[in-house]
Amino acid sequence: MLREKVDVAIVGGGLVGLVLACALRHTPLRIVVLERRWPEVRQSLGFDMRASAIVAGGVRILQGLGAWDALQSRAGEIRGMRVWADQGFGAIRFDAGEVGLDKLGVILENGRMHEALMDVADMAENIELCCPAEVERCEIASDHASLYVNGDSVYETALVVGADGAHSWLRSQAGIGAWGYSYEQKGLVATVKPRQYHRGSAFQRFLSGGPLALLPLPDGFSSIVWSMPASGADALRDMDDEEFLSRLNRSFGPLLGGIEAAGARGAFPLRLQHAKHIVRPRLAFIGDAAHVVHPLAGLGVNLGFRDAMVLAQELADAHRFEEDIGDMDVLRRYMRKRTPDTLAVMAATDAFHRLFTGMEWFSGLRDAGMLAVGNSGLLKQMLMRTGMGLTQPVPTRVM
Repeated sequence: MLREKVDVAIVGGGLVGLVLACALRHTPLRIVVLERRWPEVRQSLGFDMRASAIVAGGVRILQGLGAWDALQSRAGEIRGMRVWADQGFGAIRFDAGEVGLDKLGVILENGRMHEALMDVADMAENIELCCPAEVERCEIASDHASLYVNGDSVYETALVVGADGAHSWLRSQAGIGAWGYSYEQKGLVATVKPRQYHRGSAFQRFLSGGPLALLPLPDGFSSIVWSMPASGADALRDMDDEEFLSRLNRSFGPLLGGIEAAGARGAFPLRLQHAKHIVRPRLAFIGDAAHVVHPLAGLGVNLGFRDAMVLAQELADAHRFEEDIGDMDVLRRYMRKRTPDTLAVMAATDAFHRLFTGMEWFSGLRDAGMLAVGNSGLLKQMLMRTGMGLTQPVPTRVM
């Protein structure tokens, strides 16, 4: 068996795992990223089918990591957003100028973000990217952890970080469960082309089955995320383009002159989930391995970015003061800093989902509340800054 000693072993080389690795690139820590296979990009009208809303705070993180320059030319800027309830009078408009910014955030293709972060990691002398890497066993000792990979290698490390998604293999191997439940819904994703230019506006309409979001991409294209019962999402995914366009236009309405083209579609299951423990001796979890939220606010990947940056800062500080980075005293600091933000976002997204689906008896009061929030300057600005990740004490650069 080939043995290699590293300081941090990251299981999972998706967006959040790479953000953690890149955040540690200027530290003396030696990092290995272990990934079974790099994610496949599925095209839809020339764009990655999977795109993410990155709020203003997340953009600052990408800038600090050195990945933004490779991304900004293909970023769809969100300058404003309109949210309204189906068949109701409640509506809220958000504009970046209300909080003194030129944009609320951006829409970025997942594949391009992954490529940009890979390029940053490739240039770092202290980061090793290992793929394909089949992690077969994880053994935790008092002073180190051992990861057995591909039947012929062992990585001995002070800390193992799970960034391997909602169905985390590492979390399962550690015997750590998760509480939560399925929404019995799926999110349908695709690239579409409205007839009129979106002018950097995002739209979200709450339908009886779930929200339909239209998010701005470059060149007048948009990305949709349409949450609905799982059977309905599968049916829409598989129907022919003409019939799908008809259904989409009936559901979204006449804004932007309607939708004239739609690309290939995919659907993924939706759930609410939180790991029962996000830290254990020599173990920490970030991103979807730690928590999963409803995509209606597009905050899932942003939570993961914040996890990665906060953990990176704690590890860098601990190493600077000659602490054991896998010790629970260090890892609890990460947990204490991230738990309030995570639980607040989970509670808010779940509450919004319940408020707008299956509670028609509450619709009048709900719509009145939306109007009140929309007309309350200070409260609205506070909600915007919180949603944009500008109120969180998250570093954008780790040294």
